[in-house]
Amino acid sequence: MKTFFIFLISLLILPVMSACGQNSPGNQNQQETAVASSKVDVYYFHFTRRCVSCVNVQNATGKVLKDHYARELSEGTIVFHEINLSEPESREIAQMLDVGGQGLLIVNGDKKFDLTMQGFMHAGRNYERFEKEMVEAISRAKN
Repeated sequence: MKTFFIFLISLLILPVMSACGQNSPGNQNQQETAVASSKVDVYYFHFTRRCVSCVNVQNATGKVLKDHYARELSEGTIVFHEINLSEPESREIAQMLDVGGQGLLIVNGDKKFDLTMQGFMHAGRNYERFEKEMVEAISRAKN
């Protein structure tokens, strides 16, 4: 019976031990690397008919970008895209970014940060929290 428990415990520990070694310095070639560019795209997706929350997300996004990234917006290193999903020409970009409804995405190369939930939860009622989360996401996208 004692041998059975030792065998069972070793079976449970083995996967944990092997998983811990995957990010060791000797296995750096296996780590995923995101390709970053110097341009950050901020996408706000909406439909023609919008609720108050949708308008709040758009307005709060514009305010964060204007207040924190005016220079980057004018230089084109941060670009704000407002995309109406009701228009046929928006389908290609929506499919490329895997968007099916209202949303807020921060994209740089292979990096994609979805702030949709944060936008709808905080843009209208807790702007400071939304602002902080958006600034953090843009900072992560830039690096």
